[in-house]
Amino acid sequence: MSILSSKLSRFQHLSDETISRLIAGELNAVRGFRARFHLEKCWQCRSRREAFERAAMQITEHRNRLEERTPINSQRRETLLFELRRRTGQHVQQPMWIRSISNFRVWIGNQMSPIVTSAAIVLVAALLLIVVWRRTETPVTAGQLLQRAMASDASVSQERTGVIYQSVRITTPQLKIEHEVYRDPRGVRRSVESAKREPVQDVLSAAGVDWDAPLSAASYAGWHDKQPSITDKVRKSDDNLLTVVSKVQNSLIKEETLTVRASDFHPVARTIETSSYGTIEIAELSYAVLPWSGVNEALFEPLTIPAPLNPEHVNAVILPSMPTAVDLDSAELSARLVLNELHADEGEQINVAQTEHGVEVKGVVDTNERKREIVQKLRLVPHIKIDILSIAELQALPHNQSTAQSVTMQSVEAVPSPLASYLVEQGDQKAILEESSQDLLDAALKVRQNASELGVLKERFSSLGKSNSNDSVIAQLVESYSKRLLAGLDQEAATLGSLGFVDYSQQPSNLSNTTNFDLATEVDRNESLCRELIAGSLQTSRPVTEIVLELYGSIARIRQAVAARTNAVD
Repeated sequence: MSILSSKLSRFQHLSDETISRLIAGELNAVRGFRARFHLEKCWQCRSRREAFERAAMQITEHRNRLEERTPINSQRRETLLFELRRRTGQHVQQPMWIRSISNFRVWIGNQMSPIVTSAAIVLVAALLLIVVWRRTETPVTAGQLLQRAMASDASVSQERTGVIYQSVRITTPQLKIEHEVYRDPRGVRRSVESAKREPVQDVLSAAGVDWDAPLSAASYAGWHDKQPSITDKVRKSDDNLLTVVSKVQNSLIKEETLTVRASDFHPVARTIETSSYGTIEIAELSYAVLPWSGVNEALFEPLTIPAPLNPEHVNAVILPSMPTAVDLDSAELSARLVLNELHADEGEQINVAQTEHGVEVKGVVDTNERKREIVQKLRLVPHIKIDILSIAELQALPHNQSTAQSVTMQSVEAVPSPLASYLVEQGDQKAILEESSQDLLDAALKVRQNASELGVLKERFSSLGKSNSNDSVIAQLVESYSKRLLAGLDQEAATLGSLGFVDYSQQPSNLSNTTNFDLATEVDRNESLCRELIAGSLQTSRPVTEIVLELYGSIARIRQAVAARTNAVD
């Protein structure tokens, strides 16, 4: 009521015609309600209405006095009655539905209160709008839907240039996979076929699904037109989607559906119901048109130009050149930087190597999510070929594709390690030995891994450091590997300190010539000392204090060498 009053309060005063029709009872229910409501709030309009009523009463009294003084003419009365009867006979009766509406309107105005009347009118109007909206929807047939969907796909190649990226999820009763597609919408360049073949590909091929364009409306229409007997229907869902359902009499395929957005007819889903394999669902996860500069060209086959029939009348075509050695080195550095930022070079089995045509990144990661994260970053680097599998994908490979390794077991005589003997003398438990041994070994391996990465940067990319384009990348990698290496040394020293050993080599060793200092040799020595401390040796058996003293010295020398290399890069 407060909302209605706030709206009516903004209306202007009632016009003379409205007041006159209100007094005469000629206003409909809504306008009469609004006029009476306004009169309750406006004293000016109430005074005008009273003036109108007084004027009407005066006119009525004046007419009555005139009628009393005017003699009745019987002849004119009979003429008037005759004319009324004649016009009544010529009157055409209105249809039943018009009279019903008029009678209902009169009943509403007489029986219901103004508030209930307004609510009823608003409800009826809303229902009429819904009915009209439903009736104005333009239904589409299955043929029209497929034609518009194919036109939507074709518009991408006509209006925009680049590479179509599409990610879909394929769900079957046996498995669930995510398939990424890169394709040239103009059809000039073909994507490189993956060596890995999914089991569901054969079933999808028989159902008319293009593996390189699984949601293509053209492939659906091609399969549809080949069916000898097929029935179609189109249904609309509440989330603004249109689906064409095609049922066939086939030994393999029972039914297929294609779902498109009603706004632009872009295909977003497809289902295939088979008799033996179950129901296969294909759903779009993401879709984008990327520029060629932002896509790894190794995903597509090289451009091939057919030989001209008459070379004399054909202009020479310059083919894109193969990547140079500098291009490959830059690509490898970029790949190593991506892996470093994702911490994929800390313990994960990923290898980076150059070939004649590009840079290969191979390896195995724990989960599909981790694989997707690494692959999405590496795809932005040019000249990169990615071959990364998750553990689940590796286990799904046939046994003949896995590499069998023979392991020869040899029995050795158990020899107590120097660290174990030391802890027994100290009265410590076995759990401390196992924990400390694992910490020392992990730290030594961390030192070795990052020292190896620093060695690769120095040996293979030192000449690139003079280039402004790669100088920042090399400096960033050197800084990251150095921090990780020093963290491994800190872990070694902390583990030795927790066992009660004291570092008597606080002063670092003097390295007269750091350029001739072999960091790899010292790292090997560091790892050998850690293993000797925690595992012992059959050939020699040294006191634990002597091994720890040498280990502290090795840690100090490696620190000094890493600091010297970092300063040289800066």
